Amino acid sequence: MPRGSYTWHGWRDMMATLMLDQTFAKWWLTRVTPFRDVPAEKLQAERESVQRQSDYNRNYADFLNSAVLPAIDELAKTLASNRVVHRVSTWGNQLSLRIHFSWRWGELVISQSHEDAITFEHHIITEGEKRGDDSADDHNHQYDLRDALPGQVAMQEIQFFLSRLAQDLVECDEEPELPTDEEK
Repeated sequence: MPRGSYTWHGWRDMMATLMLDQTFAKWWLTRVTPFRDVPAEKLQAERESVQRQSDYNRNYADFLNSAVLPAIDELAKTLASNRVVHRVSTWGNQLSLRIHFSWRWGELVISQSHEDAITFEHHIITEGEKRGDDSADDHNHQYDLRDALPGQVAMQEIQFFLSRLAQDLVECDEEPELPTDEEK
């Protein structure tokens, strides 16, 4: 039987067969049976929501594949050729580029986020003595995925990350301490 064409009794029988605990399956089906009829307008809203989600996912995938990944690849090659210690990793829907220096690091994290996945965002996290011991600063930028993102956004954000990292490497001279009343 094709997916989505189960009768209620067929669904009930399938649930009872799949579940290890037959008592639980019968209890659950008894509880949900009165609520099985879903109004057509609610189903239409769900279909529209799924279609929008598909559009957001496609916009993110297109942006990632055509702009972000090539830019990160080029940057990783440049870092490697200049012997700058770095790591590119992925986890779930997240791409991370971490650059290490002698006493600090910076990380660019790119992901599709938000509960309805309508935003592309990245975090720029830098750490080091300039910010204080064991502290980090996070710059978060978000872009709406309802429309396709231009590829230039990827390069602008990578340049922003690199400039933040470079700025944080320069330490300003410490301000002189104000003299106490006793030293005056």
